[in-house]
Amino acid sequence: MSFYLKSKKRFSVLNLLKSLEDPEYPSIGPHLRLLGFTGIWHPELTSKTARFKQWLFYLTISFFFSQYIKCFVQFKASSLVLILQYAPFHMGIVKACFFQRNYKKWEKIIHYVSNTEKNQITESNEEITKIITNYIQHSRRVTYFFWALAFFSNFSIFSEPYQKNINSDNGEAVFKKIFDGYIPYSDYPPGYYISMFIQTVLGHIVSAYVVGWDTLICTIMIFFAGQLKVARLLCSRVINVQNPELCRKYIADCHRFHTTLVKNQKLFENLISPAMFVYLIVISVNLGVCIIEIAKIKNDTPTLISSCLFLLACFIQLLLFYWHSNEVTEDSVLVSYGVFESDWYQAENKYQREVALLGITTTKRLAFRVGPFNEMTLKTFVAILRASYSLYTLLNETN
Repeated sequence: MSFYLKSKKRFSVLNLLKSLEDPEYPSIGPHLRLLGFTGIWHPELTSKTARFKQWLFYLTISFFFSQYIKCFVQFKASSLVLILQYAPFHMGIVKACFFQRNYKKWEKIIHYVSNTEKNQITESNEEITKIITNYIQHSRRVTYFFWALAFFSNFSIFSEPYQKNINSDNGEAVFKKIFDGYIPYSDYPPGYYISMFIQTVLGHIVSAYVVGWDTLICTIMIFFAGQLKVARLLCSRVINVQNPELCRKYIADCHRFHTTLVKNQKLFENLISPAMFVYLIVISVNLGVCIIEIAKIKNDTPTLISSCLFLLACFIQLLLFYWHSNEVTEDSVLVSYGVFESDWYQAENKYQREVALLGITTTKRLAFRVGPFNEMTLKTFVAILRASYSLYTLLNETN
């Protein structure tokens, strides 16, 4: 009986989530485990498992590229609609390719995030530790919610074609697919089921790319927002009335911390900007197409539910990026407030001048840009929704 209870406790959901944690990477441990499972994150490529994951990565990329080539060479409106309808899956290819292309820079950002948090936790400062704990808890809630949403969304998406296979066109059975890449099997049973199995496996792999990349991006954004709060706290402590000689050291440390934070935020922005620019274009079209497909559904409740769930997942995916990016921007302009929250008025004149300079240098507004055009703010998020609705009305009127 005791063994049963121990086994039950061992395999609980809570213990499963705890097993994803990594003390070397306090906030991004679960994300690196997921990306490592898919083979995108590979600190070492010497093992057979790592090489197999790389081979599987190239196979997946080749399959999806064959869909684009097939659509271009043998153009079919249905193939193009299929690509647009499931565009978030295809974005996994873009995100994974950009990640692999800039792998060394991603390592630099990931190590910066990890080392910053480990050093702060080691120092055991109660207020800073509280900030870190709060934003890591927030990150976990966002991450696990999005993972669960993606799981249920995938389940409904990959089961949807089988529900539509009963339809007929001019007396001939039509077997629906999710991806139209090259597979050396027939579009009719029994080859159809082998083809769907391959599509399902590769689709789940690409979905893992998307989920891992997206939640990693959101978590690093949450990290920057949290560290900006830490920077504000440090600014409020630069004046030590009891020991004025420490003021200069505190001011220098605070300036160094903020400068390093800004430098890595710019590096992170450069890494995600190209992928987010492609995503901005794709998701605007995808949302319009999805709304049109939902509007066409009649007397098919399961398909309607799965389509609405997929659309909801796209909305939430988009909102997560722009919400947390907006938080970074808002927190960045509040860092200099910490200077005025300090005891600067009790310091000597020479330290007051240095504090004033610190206040000026920490007023820098940080923002993540989508390509060369837009900032990732809630205002841009609303503009995307308006553009998607405009596309929906345009396409709907032309049908």
